[in-house]
Amino acid sequence: MPTVKQLEALRWIAVLGSYEKAAERLNATQSAVTKRIQELEASLGTAVFDRNRRGARLTVKGEAVFALAEELLSLRDQIVAVGSSQAAPIRQLRFGVTELTALTWLPAFVAEIRAAYPNIVLEPEVEQSSDLFQRLRNGTVDFIVVPDSLWQPGFKSVPLASVQNAWMCSPALLHDRGIVPLSELGRFNILTQGNRSGSGLVFGKWLEECGVKFPRLLTSNSLIAMVGLTIAEIGISYLPLRCFGGLIEQGKLRVIETDPPLPPVTYVAMFRGDEAANVINVISNISRATCDFTRPIRWA
Repeated sequence: MPTVKQLEALRWIAVLGSYEKAAERLNATQSAVTKRIQELEASLGTAVFDRNRRGARLTVKGEAVFALAEELLSLRDQIVAVGSSQAAPIRQLRFGVTELTALTWLPAFVAEIRAAYPNIVLEPEVEQSSDLFQRLRNGTVDFIVVPDSLWQPGFKSVPLASVQNAWMCSPALLHDRGIVPLSELGRFNILTQGNRSGSGLVFGKWLEECGVKFPRLLTSNSLIAMVGLTIAEIGISYLPLRCFGGLIEQGKLRVIETDPPLPPVTYVAMFRGDEAANVINVISNISRATCDFTRPIRWA
């Protein structure tokens, strides 16, 4: 009779493509994972991986076992969730967030997850959205929080909140106080996070839909750097409105009202499609409870 550990080994080898990556995901040695597969094959009386091909490729029967294993493991997670108010214990959590989340509600999320799981090992990464999505695809993180611009088949997205952005500049750069036609901003440098950023993808697509192309784009990989460049009168940028309100109150930034106005950006928690149901439920609930992009960022 196959064991849960054997089926978990089968799942992660098939999903991640190697015994080495599966061992890392399961917090086990590669030899232990190999032994689980050998024992699984012995109990089934058939090979589940094709040793004649490069990489970890399932045999025809292995594909059938994999599909059933996915169903069984999902049911296991649901049964555990019914029997426990906190669902299955999560011992390690590798996750990625963008700079905006790290600056606003990440501390609240960490506090809540540690309160629920005191012994959990957290391994956060702060990167741009495209880099985080690649890590999720490769299985090196368990979930990411990014703008809703990267979804592909095989992944699950849970909406968290929308962020209202505004065009901003130094008060010394633009003195007009009325509503400015969007195309008029092209007189200045436009500071952007580029196509590796989820918000950059959203705004790039929006500008294209508006039929506006700015001649002078300056790209930065850092949100904080964009703020600094904006204050330094280098150009105009699009920034989250609520969390940078302190800089507006201090007179270091001013909001530019445009026609049309900037669209909101929806942020999601994103998981691989094969992630355990209880992990998705726990992380989604805590993320929704703590997500607050309006939290003010304190500046000197």
